[in-house]
Amino acid sequence: MAVLAAILLLALNLRSAVTSLGPLLGDLDGQLHLGGVTLSLLAGLPPVLFGLAGLGTPATVRRIGHERAAAGAMALAAVGLAARAIAPGAWAFFACQLVALVGMGMGNVLLPPLVKRHFPHRLGVLTALYGIGLQLGTALPALTVVPVADRLGWRAGLGIWSGFAVVAMLPWLCLAGRTGAPRLETEARSAAVPLSALLRSRVAWGGAALLGTTSLNTYSVYAWLPTVLAEAGTSRADAGSLLGLYALMSIPLALTVPWAAARLRNPFVVSLFGVACYLAGYGGLVLAPGRAPLLWTVLVGVAATGFPLALCLVALRTVTSAGAVALSGFVQGVGYLIAATGPIVTGLLHGTTGGWTAPFVFLALTLLPMMAGSATFCRPTMLEATLPEGPEGLASGRPHTDVPTAPEMEGGR
Repeated sequence: MAVLAAILLLALNLRSAVTSLGPLLGDLDGQLHLGGVTLSLLAGLPPVLFGLAGLGTPATVRRIGHERAAAGAMALAAVGLAARAIAPGAWAFFACQLVALVGMGMGNVLLPPLVKRHFPHRLGVLTALYGIGLQLGTALPALTVVPVADRLGWRAGLGIWSGFAVVAMLPWLCLAGRTGAPRLETEARSAAVPLSALLRSRVAWGGAALLGTTSLNTYSVYAWLPTVLAEAGTSRADAGSLLGLYALMSIPLALTVPWAAARLRNPFVVSLFGVACYLAGYGGLVLAPGRAPLLWTVLVGVAATGFPLALCLVALRTVTSAGAVALSGFVQGVGYLIAATGPIVTGLLHGTTGGWTAPFVFLALTLLPMMAGSATFCRPTMLEATLPEGPEGLASGRPHTDVPTAPEMEGGR
């Protein structure tokens, strides 16, 4: 139970630096004189930092172990969140936000391998649980930061989230001190998967393409859906409410997609469902955005099956916890860097053409690499089976291959 609570607390604290910021940008600009450049950098920073942190986290785990890395991630988040609340100026605030995002980016990568390490026979259930935690941790700061700021000031509204990060750090500190942790960490280091091996693995690239293109579409919709709807005649209030509904659609996905992925030998059909919903939703937003905005929003919301599917498959398509750490780092590192281009390209296309057809055609074209990546990642092939032999693959050689398949782990067929 202690490990389960630690995983859920970690999940709850991986988006607060992002979603607590947007509602208070006006206050921050007035008080700290952020300016247009800093505001733009703050908006584009999360996926880039998540990607860079993802690529660097596996090396950190090899040095200090899973539990200590989780504690360190929450420590960085807590320090960054607390320091930004007392930052005296724009660039100090920017630097503190960077520290917090690095910690949260590390936590993103650590969640799938921690689940595999501690709950190897309950991957679908635990992935669903921490997926719900991620979504609640995304929504709660956005919903509560303004009421807190109205009563106590914007600094308190932002700084309060550092306390939650401290709470999430404490159980990982306790777990890191357990007897046997050094032995487990030594095992993880001995089976390290180098980046050069991942670069030649079709499983790793499939996962990066699936998560990256799904996140690209998600970040683009977050950035531009209210504008699309407002230009079609929807009121600003209704457009904001529909964006909130879009965010809430991720909760049923977090519940159902990992459950299905853990029971299907090849869950590619889950991706096909998502692509069909994307095409229908984008088609509606181009052809009749003001006629049925609720329907188009729901379709685009339930289309994002690739994110929970990719996170679950990170655990299901690896044999060892070291393999899960390496795959999670690569998939999220490369994936978030891909995702960072989405809002930029869609915005440029809109600015160039003056309409939304070209941006949505671009987003529809990204569904092709999404399907290709999903077809590869969903195939029942373990990462370790695609790695080269010798020093370029697992540092200690290949693991045993007589491991249960995903359906056997979950008790399904």
